[in-house]
Amino acid sequence: MAYQALYRKWRPRTFDSVIGQEAITDTLKNAIIRGKVSHAFLFAGPRGTGKTSCAKIFAKALNCTNLQDGEPCNKCANCIAADQGSMPDIMEIDAASNNGVDEIREIRDKVKYAPTEGKYKVYIIDEVHMLSMGAFNALLKTLEEPPEHVVFILATTELQKVPATIISRTQRYNFKRISKADLEKRMKYILDQENIKYEDKAIAVIAQVADGGMRDALSILDQLLSYEKESVNYEDALQITGFADRKNVEQILLKLLSKDAPAALKLAQEELDKGASSKNILDELVDMATKSLMIIKTGDDDKNMFLSEDFIAKIKDVPTSTYYRLITLANKALNDLRYTNQQQIPLEVFLVEATTSESKQVAASTSAPVAKTAPVPQQGSTDISAELAALKNQVVELTQKVQQLSKRPSFAKDQVFQLDTAIPKSVPTAKAKPAEPVKKKPVKNIKKTTAENRKQVYHVLENATRDNLNTIKNVWPDLQSVLAVSERALLDVLEPVAASPDQVVMKCKYTLWFENASSDSDLLEKLTSYIEKFAKHYYGIVLVPDSDWLAVRKEFVESHKAELLAKKKQQIEDKEEADSKEDAEVIDKAKDLFGDAVTIKD
Repeated sequence: MAYQALYRKWRPRTFDSVIGQEAITDTLKNAIIRGKVSHAFLFAGPRGTGKTSCAKIFAKALNCTNLQDGEPCNKCANCIAADQGSMPDIMEIDAASNNGVDEIREIRDKVKYAPTEGKYKVYIIDEVHMLSMGAFNALLKTLEEPPEHVVFILATTELQKVPATIISRTQRYNFKRISKADLEKRMKYILDQENIKYEDKAIAVIAQVADGGMRDALSILDQLLSYEKESVNYEDALQITGFADRKNVEQILLKLLSKDAPAALKLAQEELDKGASSKNILDELVDMATKSLMIIKTGDDDKNMFLSEDFIAKIKDVPTSTYYRLITLANKALNDLRYTNQQQIPLEVFLVEATTSESKQVAASTSAPVAKTAPVPQQGSTDISAELAALKNQVVELTQKVQQLSKRPSFAKDQVFQLDTAIPKSVPTAKAKPAEPVKKKPVKNIKKTTAENRKQVYHVLENATRDNLNTIKNVWPDLQSVLAVSERALLDVLEPVAASPDQVVMKCKYTLWFENASSDSDLLEKLTSYIEKFAKHYYGIVLVPDSDWLAVRKEFVESHKAELLAKKKQQIEDKEEADSKEDAEVIDKAKDLFGDAVTIKD
C-alpha cells in the first residue's frame, strides 16, 4: 500500500478527536442529538483548523444508523462507506475547480431526488468563496429552501469573499487557530502511537511554525520524518523549518541588554545565514522580552521558559524601562518589514538602536546645533544653556520651514498630487546650513493640510460626479490582476472617495503607509497608468490621510453650501424639464396616431 501522509492518516473521525474546536463540535453533536439540524452550515476559518474534517464527520453522523451520543459509530455500513469516500449520499465538491453556473445548476437539479442509502443527502462545498457570482446567484434559492432531506455544508478560508446573501442563509461557525499547547499535545500523541522518539524542543518549533494549523504541523512533522525516520530532533527541526535557534536568540537578547551591538549583530547574522527570517528573530525577541518582563514583575522563576543556563539570574537586575523600550523598537521594526524588500535592514537598525542608550541618542541629535549657536556655558549652568540653545535652533528651523512652505510652487496638472502635512511640534536639529533648503521629514501626526493642497482637493470635490467615482471603483478589481504581489497591498489601504473628470481623491487607511506612499512616486505613477489603461481616461491621484478626509470634506461642504444647494436645485429643475419635454413628445406622438380619440389625464 502507498505511503499515506500523517495529516490524512490521522484525520479526525469523530467530533471528540477534533483538536481546539470544542465549542463547535459540542454544538454540532447537540444539534444531532436533539434533532435540530439546520439545512445549511458555513464553516469559516484559517487553513488546517478542522473545517473539512468537521464537515465530513457531521455528514457521516447524519447518516449513521447507530449514533453514539451524537458521534458516528464508524462501524455501520454507512460510516464505513463515508470513510472510504463511496457514500453516494455525501457529495464533496471543490469550488476552486467547479466554480461555474453549470455545476451549481446541476446540484440544484439533483437535490430534489431522495437519498438512496442514508437519511440525508449532504453537499460539502469546499473553498466556497471561489464560486463565481453567477454560481452564487444560482445557489441562493436552493440554499434558502432546500428539500427536507438535503443539508449543505459550505467551507471557506476567506469569509469576506462570500456574499452576505449566502451567509445570511446559513448557520455560521468560526473556526479559530489551534493553540500551540493543543498542537504539541496532538503531535506527541501521534508520535507515541507511531512509536517514534522526539524532543520536546523540536515539537515546540513545529508548533510555532505551523501558526495554529494542525495540517501544517503534521506536514512539517512528515517532512522531518522523511529526513530522519528514527526520531524528531531539535537540530533537524531548525534546519528543515529555517526557524531561529531559541538558545541563540536568548544570547542576542542578553547582548542587547548589555548594550553589545557587535556581538548582537554577529549572532543575528549567523541565524540569518542558517535560514531564519528577520521576522522570526524579531518575534522571538519580543516574546522573550515580554516573558522576562513578566518574571521581573511577578517573581515567577519558571526555568522551563528559557534554554540558557542562569538566564533568569542575568535578566533580573535589568530595569523594566529597558524591556519596554526594546519591545517598542522591535514592534516598530516588525512594522517596517511590511514596507521594504530589504528584510535584513530593519532588523539591523533595531539591533543598533536597541544597544544605544537614550541619553546618547539625545546628545547626538543636539550636539551639532549647540556647537554652532550656543555660547560656551558657564560652570554650573551647563544643562540650562544646552536646553536654551536647542530651543533656539528649533525655532530657527521651524521659521525656515514655514518660509519654504509658503513659497512652494503649485503642482502641474499631470502630476500625482498629495496632501501636505503640518509641521511637527518638535523637529530634530540637523547639520543643514540655514541657506540650504531643508528636506521635509514625514511625520506621524498628520492633522491638517496647507492651503495650496486643499485647493486641489476642493477642485476635485467641486467637479466630482458619481459616474467618475464608479469608473474608478469598477477598474479596482482589474488592478489586482496586473499589480505584483508586493504591490497589491496598495489596493488594500487606498480607497477612492471622490472623483472629477480629471482627478480622483484616494484616502489612505494607515498614516505610516501614507508617509511611505507619498515618497514612492514610481508606485503611484504605475497605479495612475494602470487606471488610465483600464478606465480609458487619465485621472491624477490626490492622496489624503484617512484621519484628514472627513475634516476636509466637512470644511468644503460648509464653505460651499450655497453653491452645492444651487447646483442640486439646478439638476432637479433640468431633470423635471427633460421629463416634461419627454411627456409632451409622447402626447404629440399619440395624437398623431389616434387623433381626437386621445384623452389626457394627469
